[in-house]
Amino acid sequence: MPCRAILCRLGWLAGPALLFVGCSAPAPAPSPPQAAAAGLDPGDVERAIATAARQVRRCYRAPRIGSLGRSIVTRLRVRYAADGSLIGLPLLVSQSGITPANQIFAPHMARAATEAVIRCSPITLPSTLHDGGWSEIDLTFGPRALA
Repeated sequence: MPCRAILCRLGWLAGPALLFVGCSAPAPAPSPPQAAAAGLDPGDVERAIATAARQVRRCYRAPRIGSLGRSIVTRLRVRYAADGSLIGLPLLVSQSGITPANQIFAPHMARAATEAVIRCSPITLPSTLHDGGWSEIDLTFGPRALA
């Protein structure tokens, strides 16, 4: 099962706007046979990635923008070293929910998401699972949990 299936249920309130932060591995999490062959428990990998999402969402500071901008969903790709430190800067993968009326706010939302990742580095995760699924993850910042 991809990590996203678990993480999309995370939702939380940050300031005046509801904000969802979830994450997933860019590729599906190891299947039970793959994880067993690598000596990993897929549940441990999924829990590690969920832990990363919780750590980063505590560092998110909503930009002071109009309510139209809060409908923008921002997805970043983040690479971590085994010690939880960032490898390079987060990469903007995509933004959705952008309309002609709110497009001016897209850079602000991307910057707020990027700053949350940087502010929370290093994250604390088990180094034994680093090569098993949390070295590169996608973090999604948006107005609500996606089903």
